[in-house]
Amino acid sequence: MNLAPVADVAVDALRFRTSVSRFATGIAIVSCLDEHGQPQGMTISSFTSISLEPPTVLVSLRPGRTHARIRQQGRYGVSILSAEQEAWSRHFSGHPQPEVAPAWETAARVPVLRDALAWFECRVDELLQVHDHTLFVARVTACGHASGAPLMFFASSYHRAVDRSINTQDRRA
Repeated sequence: MNLAPVADVAVDALRFRTSVSRFATGIAIVSCLDEHGQPQGMTISSFTSISLEPPTVLVSLRPGRTHARIRQQGRYGVSILSAEQEAWSRHFSGHPQPEVAPAWETAARVPVLRDALAWFECRVDELLQVHDHTLFVARVTACGHASGAPLMFFASSYHRAVDRSINTQDRRA
C-alpha cells in the first residue's frame, strides 16, 4: 500500500464535538481532598484502564481546582456511577442537586463514593500534558465493585444500560 502524504486540514470544533459524542462512555466522579482535608469530586467521562499488570488507569483533566489538588497530592479516587446516580453526575459537574448527599469512604488514603457501582483508589505514576488536558496515569492501590447497571453518556445525553450484572457485591477487593 502506498500512502502519499496529505496535508492536515482544520477540523471544525462543533463537528468534532458532535462526532466524538457518538462514543458511549460511562460516567465517573474523580475525587481528592480539598485544601481543608475534605472530599471534593468532579464528574468525568474520560477514565480508562491502561494495564492489568500492574493495575493502571488514567483520567484526563483540564486545569482547575481538582487538577491542582491531584497534581499536588499525587493521588485520586474514581467512583463509577450506576444508572440510578444521574443526580450525582449533575451535582459534581457544577450543578449542585439539593437531594444529593454524597457519602464518602476511604479504603486507604483517597475518598470514593460509598454507593458507587465501582471504585478505585489511585497513586499517580505519570503526568502527560496533551494540549489543554493533563493525563493522570495512576497505579490502582485499592478497588471494589457492586452489582448494577452503569450510567452512560451518549450523544450529549444520559442513558441507562439494561442491568445484566452478575450478582456480586465486592466492596473491598
